[in-house]
Amino acid sequence: MSSVKTDGHGVHGESCLNLPEFRRLNYFYGQMLGVDDFKTEQNFFREKLKLHNRCLHGYGVVCGLLVEPVPVPKECDAKQQAEERELWEEMEKLLARKAAPPQPAPAAAQNPPQAPAAEPAEAPPGKPEPEPGLDAQIEILRRKLHEFYKHVCREEPRTCVRIHCGLAIDCHGNELIVRRPLIVDLLQFLSPADYQRVKHGAHELYISICHCERPVDQSRPVMTGSCGATPECLNGKWQEDVRVMVTVEPPAPDTRCETCCGAECDGCLLLARVNCFFPGHQLHEDHIHNHVRRPMGLYVPVTITGVSWRLGHHYTPEEARHLMGTHNRGEFRGNGLEVRFSRPVQASTIHRGVMDTWVIEGGRGRSGNIYNRGGELVDKPKDGLVDRIFFRDTADETLGPGDRVLVILRTDFILDQCCRPVDGENTGGRVPLLPEYAERYGMQPFRHHHDCRVPPKGYGPWTGGNGTPGGTFESWFYIRERDRDHEREYEARR
Repeated sequence: MSSVKTDGHGVHGESCLNLPEFRRLNYFYGQMLGVDDFKTEQNFFREKLKLHNRCLHGYGVVCGLLVEPVPVPKECDAKQQAEERELWEEMEKLLARKAAPPQPAPAAAQNPPQAPAAEPAEAPPGKPEPEPGLDAQIEILRRKLHEFYKHVCREEPRTCVRIHCGLAIDCHGNELIVRRPLIVDLLQFLSPADYQRVKHGAHELYISICHCERPVDQSRPVMTGSCGATPECLNGKWQEDVRVMVTVEPPAPDTRCETCCGAECDGCLLLARVNCFFPGHQLHEDHIHNHVRRPMGLYVPVTITGVSWRLGHHYTPEEARHLMGTHNRGEFRGNGLEVRFSRPVQASTIHRGVMDTWVIEGGRGRSGNIYNRGGELVDKPKDGLVDRIFFRDTADETLGPGDRVLVILRTDFILDQCCRPVDGENTGGRVPLLPEYAERYGMQPFRHHHDCRVPPKGYGPWTGGNGTPGGTFESWFYIRERDRDHEREYEARR
């Protein structure tokens, strides 16, 4: 019986896995140890720990590290504050006009289900063309603000954010620990190139933290060096720390399916996206989006980010027919129920039987009968990737007052680009209603009046999923009875 010995690089000396070699000291009496030997001993344990972190636990934010705005201090009297407020209100109006999406054509607003009117909404997403002369107006107002702070107040205000204490692990396996809240002056942390881009109208920033080491504890060596000279004080220790990075461009997304043995990655970890940034302008909570961060884990599964109906809502029979796209006089009323995903999924895995609707008959008389309501997937390509699906009603039965329509989507069968199933559990029933459907049916944003107002991760928005790929998405809505109009009023108050 024989065995093949290798040197850690395989039989032919070629490495097929980009992982460091692990060497530790073999102590013996009379051994001479130097600086390189102790570094080797340290690296052995450090690289082992980093490998353990990223291959067994993954990477992302473990806890904390929420980013929130810092109020801009006031340093002027009442009259000056009024002048300052007037300038900033004008600036906010200009910024809002620049960031506003293009207005749909009047025909699209009047006939949303018709195909010709829906064409503008189906156009590829993109930033609208700014209003002519808008950038020039913003620049003129910016100069007015600069002159105001130069001659009236002591110092021009700085737009800052606060990063709370917390723990994260980057994609290399390094721990990122923030022990004390960090106040970040966004303008100060920009690179010179990004600073110029902000001056020329960039109003979206990305905040990340990165692992770094800094030398501490200076001391003087007691012996001369190899060259015979006695060096000055040297740092005797390295302290692991974090540094903040603010950029105009978003970090490259991690599209790897395997984060342990995959290719190299960017060591910085994205924490938040800031919208409507303007130097000296007060940020609000809705300007900071913490949900762009990566949660801790080996893989971030696709989730359901929105649907076209509200859980438990009472729709009129006519609204339900429009919502479900029910066949009417030889034509369909629309595309039907919509489900939207956080990332594209493979269209070939969405086939007949993955999604269906059931009706539980209600009303004042005999009820409780359950039947399956026929439907079909609409505008789904045979292969490729899609970020949403439409399920249109093809049944001839008429929905009656008090009926309950149960929607089921079996996400175990829907796979993403890495062949991982969608994390589809409707946790707490909090998958949100898509904004365009809330506007179409005249609904107010739903506000939870009970506990658990924010997701378990501590920041919004709510989405589907419980962190484990797979599961079944379930939701429902009701057909409103004529004599129960008060339920609409109750829902509006909620």
